[in-house]
This record gives sequence, C-alpha cells and structure tokens, in this order.
Amino acid sequence: MIARFKGRSAFTALLLSLTLVVAGCSGAGNGGNTPASEGASSQQPAESPKGEATATPEEKEPVTLKFTFWGSPQEKSAMEQATKTFTEKYPWIKVNAIHIPEADYDAKITAMVAGNDSPDLGYMHGELADPWQKEGKFVNLFELLDNDEELKREDFLDYIWFKSSEDFAYGISTAGETFGLFYNKDLFDQANAAYPPSKPEEAWTWDEFVDVAKKLTIDKNGKNASEADFDPKNIRQYGVSFETWHGPVHATVINNEGEWITKDGKFGFSQPEATEAIQRLADLINVHHVAPSPVQMKSIPSQAVALQSKLVAMSMHGQWINLDLGAAGVNYDIGVLPKMKRSVPMGISGASVIYQSTKHLEEAWLLTKFLENPEGSIDLYKGGLWMPTMTKWYTDPELVAKWAENNPAHPAGFKDAMMNNLLNNGVPTGSYYIKNFSKVNAITFSGMDEVWLGRKTAAEAMKEVEAKVQPEIQGRYDVSE
Repeated sequence: MIARFKGRSAFTALLLSLTLVVAGCSGAGNGGNTPASEGASSQQPAESPKGEATATPEEKEPVTLKFTFWGSPQEKSAMEQATKTFTEKYPWIKVNAIHIPEADYDAKITAMVAGNDSPDLGYMHGELADPWQKEGKFVNLFELLDNDEELKREDFLDYIWFKSSEDFAYGISTAGETFGLFYNKDLFDQANAAYPPSKPEEAWTWDEFVDVAKKLTIDKNGKNASEADFDPKNIRQYGVSFETWHGPVHATVINNEGEWITKDGKFGFSQPEATEAIQRLADLINVHHVAPSPVQMKSIPSQAVALQSKLVAMSMHGQWINLDLGAAGVNYDIGVLPKMKRSVPMGISGASVIYQSTKHLEEAWLLTKFLENPEGSIDLYKGGLWMPTMTKWYTDPELVAKWAENNPAHPAGFKDAMMNNLLNNGVPTGSYYIKNFSKVNAITFSGMDEVWLGRKTAAEAMKEVEAKVQPEIQGRYDVSE
C-alpha cells in the first residue's frame, strides 16, 4: 500500500429482515447496528433493500460472491475469517475472497475486468476508481442505502463517500483513516523533551515542532541538530520522518489552508499557501537536517520500523501503523500534526465498490454492509489497522470501548489526536473529490522529486508542474457545475 489506504473489516450481520448494523472500516452510525431479537425465527421471510418479502434462507438459490481485496497478512487472515462469519449468518452466500498484493492490485483488477471476469465487489484505489466510475462500472450505493430499512446516510461520517454527484456514491471508504504525529516516548524521555500535544487546540506551531525535532536529531558523536558542531552528514537518529506520496503532503497543505485543486478549477499546489507548506516539509530534510530524504528512507522498511528501531523519534504518518507499533510493544503515543494556519485531520481511504456487472446485487449489498461493521472483525480495529466509518462507533461509549480502549494499539493520545479529531474536524483528501484524479496525482508528484532533493524550491517546481497539470484538470465533484 505505499502505506496509503487500508482496507476494511468484516463483521456479523443478520438477514435483511433483522436489524443489520453497518459499521466498518470507517465509523458507525446511530442506525442499524443492533441485531434483531434473538427469538426471531430464521424461517421468517427476509426483506430486500426495497422492503419486499423475499425467500427464506432455505429457499434461497446458492450464491457465490467474488470479493477482491489487498492488505497485510493480518488483514488477509481477518478478512478470510470475516467472510466465513458472513456465510455462517447467510448460509446461501459463499464468498470467494481473493487477496491481491496492493502493488499488483490495479493491474490484476484491470485484467479481470478486461477478461469479463469482474468481481462482484471489492476494494479500489481512488486513482482507478474515478475513471471507472465515469464508465458506469459501479453501483450507486446511495440508491441502495436510501432503500435500506436499517441504515441512512447520516449514520456515517460525512467525508467517507466517493461521489460523482450529491446523489451518486460509487464507493464508500473502506475504513476511517487519518494522519497524526507518532512518537517514541523513550527517545523523548532521553532528550527530556515534552511530548507532542494530542489536542488540536494545543497543537505545536511549526517552529515549535522544528525546534523539538532538532533536539531529537542526533549525529554519530551525540550532538543534536540545534548545536553548532552538529554533523548533518552522519546522523544516527532523526527527529522526524514523513513519506512523500500525496497523503502526507496534501495533509500538510490542508493545514496551511491550501488546496490541491481549487473550487474554480485551478492548480492550487502552485499557490502560496501550498508551496509554503511543501517547502516546509522539504526544509526538514535539506535545511534543518531533521528528516531523512526519500533516498535514505529506502533503507528503512517502514515508518513503524523507523520508530520501533529508534532511527526516528517522530513520524508524520497514517493511523494504520498503530497495528505494527502495538503488536511490537513499542513505547509510543500520538500527537496532532503541527499547526500552520490550523491543525485538522485529513480523512483518507481506499474505496469499497459494488460492480454494475454483478448478478447478485442484493447479496453484494449484504456483504458490503457486513464489511462496514466492526463487530465481525473487531480485532482489526482493536489491533489498530482500521477506524470505523459510522459515527456511533465514535460516540457510543460501549462501542468505543470495544476497539479504542485498553489495548496496545491505542495509546493515551489516540482518542484526542485521531478518533475525536477525525469525527469532529475531519476533511477529505483529494481522491474523494478531484475529477481525473489519477492523472492529476501522477503529474503533480512526478514534479516534486527535485524539491525533496533540494534542487528546486516548491514554488519553482509547482509552477513548472502547473503548465502540465492544468490541461488535465476537470474540476471537483463537490462543486456544482
């Protein structure tokens, strides 16, 4: 995943006649997460999404759904178990859960679709989902949801829909995901440095953040980056690290109140608010010497490993690394991102879609709802990989306790820095609303390499990119024509 968007979870659902709960990878709402009374007979007719009576399970024709997904070994195992649990609840529906490595995912799915072997439903990257939804490849989830008796749009976090219009959602976020400031507490204690704030209203200013990062950047002689005789060419511990794909960069631009594509259809990354934010990231590498370059990061397997091995003290990264940090027993915690003009959490995720070509729409919708409910694969939420998509899993104390409390993957700062922050202040990343996202993203970030290497300023590089990307800009889905 390039540490990008993570997948969802699976979970226990009953017949459509029962009270189904859709929670899942991204938060749960207040409607429909309560099972029907245990005395309800399995012989009672189920209700379809439109409310008409359907056959009992014993009368159903056997159905096999083809479901494709990516993810870590833990996610693969959990998803396979979740789909088995789904079949226990819906005995006539079997799930052929096909795991595809994320690096190969788009190519494999493209080949499947081209060969008339499309899945019924599955994960999608925003880069591929956008052009495919223009071709009509996906079902409108809003139509299914609006005809569903247990759920409504308001049950979900606001930002989590991949929409081509206000009334057409071609995908739902696989999970709730956002960025924060992860830190190794042992290294902060050694430096006698104050921990990063977890409350957004107390966020460090950018200058305060840089000052702390300098104290936590140590050369081979034990000197830190704030000292005059510090050796920037021989660093054994960096103060901070970050990745240079669109997620972390866009999150930083948003915090300086910049845009990627403006609402009037201009390339926002060439405007001052954006270039200032991008330049500040590059300066962490080339001016302050507190962050490794992308080339240096290639020798480190992941941001989680960097923190665990104490090669870096802080990482500006995505919530999903709670899984690895918690499992490894790292003494870590989470703060909010440093403030520029503000500190807000950017929501990000891959999409979950149902293919228009499915012959089993009712069953695919059942599985989609099931996979959006944390109960069925609660360990992946407790383990730190996913956050829910429905609000009730953020606001109901009993549900919050099931995944976000008393486990090593959710340290003390998690609720303020990530859970409550995403619920109350979350804003979407560009893949949710930028038209022609795949081309816009590819052109934009191919032009940033020289910035990270210190060969061009962000303003210079983004001005050059502007001439290439502007012809590809088709506007935003969240702006009326």
